[in-house]
Amino acid sequence: MTLGTLWRTFVPLVLLLVCIGALIFGYLRLRATEKAMGFDGVTNMVWVISQTQVEALKMRAVLAEDPDDEGQIGLQYDLLRSRIDMLTEGPQFRFLQALEMAETVKAAVQPAIRLDPALRPLSAAEKAELGQEATTLARTLNRTANAAMVMEWELLTTQLTRYRTAMAQVNYSIGLGVVLAIYLGWRILADRRARLEADLFRRQSMRLEEDLDHERAMVSHWRDFAAVVSHQFRTPLAVIDSAAQRLYRRGQPASDEVLQAKQGTIREMVASLDQLVDAALLIGRMDHKMDLPQQAVQDLAPVVRNMVKKLQGRYRDREITLSLEEERFVAWCDANLVQHSLINLIDNAIKYSPPFEPVEVRMQRQDNKVVCTVADRGPGMTDAEAERLFQRFQRGAGAPTGGTGIGLWLAQRLAELQGGRIEARPRPEGGALFSLILPEAPQDVESKT
Repeated sequence: MTLGTLWRTFVPLVLLLVCIGALIFGYLRLRATEKAMGFDGVTNMVWVISQTQVEALKMRAVLAEDPDDEGQIGLQYDLLRSRIDMLTEGPQFRFLQALEMAETVKAAVQPAIRLDPALRPLSAAEKAELGQEATTLARTLNRTANAAMVMEWELLTTQLTRYRTAMAQVNYSIGLGVVLAIYLGWRILADRRARLEADLFRRQSMRLEEDLDHERAMVSHWRDFAAVVSHQFRTPLAVIDSAAQRLYRRGQPASDEVLQAKQGTIREMVASLDQLVDAALLIGRMDHKMDLPQQAVQDLAPVVRNMVKKLQGRYRDREITLSLEEERFVAWCDANLVQHSLINLIDNAIKYSPPFEPVEVRMQRQDNKVVCTVADRGPGMTDAEAERLFQRFQRGAGAPTGGTGIGLWLAQRLAELQGGRIEARPRPEGGALFSLILPEAPQDVESKT
């Protein structure tokens, strides 16, 4: 560990522990002082003694004013007896023992306990004796209360001395804690400033790295595009060149049927090249995160209906049918990418299907998913072929000439970017089924639209 690291980490940690220790010590001393400053026990004892004395004096007054009123005498005696019991039991009696007045008070209350009017009716002499004992008890309690107040003042003096000492210790500990807290605050601010500067340098480095990654992505994108062009453009260009040579070969001019056929071939290959260029560019942008899906709540029913209508116009000699099980199919997707995926699937079905067989498009809902299935009546596929069909540059057995081998792979990639997938399986009555499966729109999002 270097000296700088020791100064930045170990020393502040030790100072922080000292600061916390000083504050904890001050808190504990305050708690102890708070407890020591409580006089509830002494104050309560003086009140109990005074109340017993008051009831004794009232007992004497009742006996002196109306000695024949047995009800009033009994009531007042019960009050006096309750005060006596409170005084001579539990913590009050222990306080009297600490005050060294327990035996004196006990001797003073015994005659009063003995002359209980509830046990038997008292004679006039006993009532006079009870009044005299009440007077004696009041005097004894008066002396006891004075002794309790003297003890209270002594305790107060002792506790005030302890309080001043504790307050001095608390002040010293808080002062030390404040000084250490100020130092630690300064250290934290200094370290924070150093971290901000380091973070600034880190962000600048990350920005430079991102710019470099972007340039690398651009170079990789165009390198992949060149690879696709060199790999896939040769076949369509060779077909176009062959058709052009047939049109301009020497000898007799070609018939109208041949001209029309060759023109159709050239137009088909040009359309294939155009689609291949679009696919290669889109693949590159997606692979290098230069173009991300713009997903939103979309009703795919009109989107698929319009797309099928355009393809019917493009392939006038082919039958393309569409069936919708519901009026609306709301999905969370990018409508443009969905169209691109479905066009690849339908083009693939047309390539593999015999000219007189229809291509069927069906939309349905399954397990909270929107499913668009393209069915053809071509040569079909095996399970092993179904797994390889979505790999780049892979084509099924018996594939016609002019294919690129990236249409299904691109369709799968576009579906995955939207949180969906494409499944391929053999059709029971012959041919293949390609299903584009997309998630439904979340209900909370759909309700806002």
